[in-house]
Amino acid sequence: MKKTRLYLALCGISVLLSGACVTPHPVADPVPTEQPVITETACATEAPTTTPEPTATPEPTATPEPTATPVPTATPVPTATPMPTMAPTNTTARTFDFNDLTYLGSYGTSYTIKHDGSMDLQFEGQYQEIKLSLPELINMKYCHKVTVKAKSEFAPISVKLYDQTVLDDFGTGEVFVNYNCMGDGIVEYELLPELNTTVAGIGIMALDEVNNFSRYKATVYSVTFHLDEGYTAAPTPTPFAPESLDGATLLNTYGKTFGYLGTCINLNQLQNASTLALVKSQYNSVTLENEMKPDAILNNWSPSFISVEQAKQMGYVIPNNYKEKTVPRLNFSSVDRALEICGKNGLVMRAHTLVWHSQTPLWFFKTNYNNSGSYVSKEVMDARMEFYIRTVMSHVYNHKYGDVVYAWDVVNEYWNADSNNWIAIYGAKNTSPSFVKKAFEIADDVLREYGIRDKVTLIFNDYNTYMNTQSLISIVNYINKDGIVCDGFGMQAHLDTGFPSTSSFKNTVNAFLNTGLEVQITELDVTTNNASVQEKYYYELMTYLLDIKKNGGKITGLTYWGISDQNSWRGGQKPLLFSTPTKPKDVYYRVLQAYLDAGLSVED
Repeated sequence: MKKTRLYLALCGISVLLSGACVTPHPVADPVPTEQPVITETACATEAPTTTPEPTATPEPTATPEPTATPVPTATPVPTATPMPTMAPTNTTARTFDFNDLTYLGSYGTSYTIKHDGSMDLQFEGQYQEIKLSLPELINMKYCHKVTVKAKSEFAPISVKLYDQTVLDDFGTGEVFVNYNCMGDGIVEYELLPELNTTVAGIGIMALDEVNNFSRYKATVYSVTFHLDEGYTAAPTPTPFAPESLDGATLLNTYGKTFGYLGTCINLNQLQNASTLALVKSQYNSVTLENEMKPDAILNNWSPSFISVEQAKQMGYVIPNNYKEKTVPRLNFSSVDRALEICGKNGLVMRAHTLVWHSQTPLWFFKTNYNNSGSYVSKEVMDARMEFYIRTVMSHVYNHKYGDVVYAWDVVNEYWNADSNNWIAIYGAKNTSPSFVKKAFEIADDVLREYGIRDKVTLIFNDYNTYMNTQSLISIVNYINKDGIVCDGFGMQAHLDTGFPSTSSFKNTVNAFLNTGLEVQITELDVTTNNASVQEKYYYELMTYLLDIKKNGGKITGLTYWGISDQNSWRGGQKPLLFSTPTKPKDVYYRVLQAYLDAGLSVED
């Protein structure tokens, strides 16, 4: 979608790095569009009709996102490339790399944090920016200068400093900016803020319009604050539970009761030490936003193909019914890194997702794996699907840390989305879809081969489950008609305070549980235009879920779709419990209060 970059930048509108994919609305979860950068998060969709296109207008009508207050439009004045400056001997330095800083959000910026703590950036347009919070507040009265070590050789960047309001309201709080940071090789840029305030975050922004933004890249290595000798750090507010809630967190309450309490995250956030620490303080489970979806593993943006013999040598699983001469080369680098991080940090993972109409390349359905080809036959597609499912699952469970994966969304959004490519091959949507059943049978067989069938659950995941309850039950009954291969229902739960009612959602949970299968709440967020109404809604919803669980209901997981509103794909409607990764909202405490009011205690 084309944007007027300058207007957006000057108006302070931020499309958050972790997930603003499409225009959100209260009932529907619009189908995410494929994006070639990892920062554009494609999320599950939820619409009150069978077509989850962003143009569909569900009931109730979504509240428009508020327009950010415009910022001054002063034109940057070019400055000479600064040279490194030695700090006076009577100062002390606070140096932070990007493992120390916490991602807050961005607009049009993809980023990767490397092992050495540096951050590679690629901007898509002028004035696009990434913001991060510091691990401590810096009192600038005692700061002589700030130096930023960076490399930006093709086009200049600007470095910004933000006061503490950046932690409360993304897009505000800029107190200083240094323009035209550009030079040959690695340069230490000197900033002389002369501020009498506290700085809590930094921003890195693309400055000039250039013809080819694929070449507009920068690397930032560290930021150093040069302070008076003996300087004592300003206290950083703690984000979590007050004494009145007995030290409760999401992890030691809902994590204890539901077993798995999770959040949605991307690999860059997971690799950031500060963000990872925040995740571990509240959750024990993660779902990767994009890295386990078919387009990422099939390497859709630069696909390549190898012979069947090469594939076998690389450990790919080629089923007997696979008759083609080549297979797509699969990219497991991001998956492997995420498995390692989870394994080393005591986290487990929901694998999302194997079979999906969205974010699966068109060429995967076409003859010769070519977009311009015709659709393949059912028999060819059966073989391709089996090759993909068996190879992906086998790769995970052959990995040193593969046992962190405790659940798979085997099929995602079959009933409530127009699965055009699958429909073109297998026929119109119905309650007895052969390829859906086959996908579960293949996944079930893999788990049995690895002797872990009783340790891993296979889930049919969909949205608007409270609107199509009986149809979804019929589909799962068909999948399991020859034996249990689907363990339960995944309820995406992209909700709004106006619809559905919390009692309607509760009734659907009970209907699913009455089948004897389990339920996982897989992508929970609740949009609103009124904070107090949202608090009441979340309180009621959690109370119902806790009541069902206390009475023996097999709810086996609860996952919030994002770390904070700043990282949410529906951020403008503030759907989550945290406004920023470090700042809980009042609704966070209401959710904890619901737990205590249910007569449950905090884990010792």
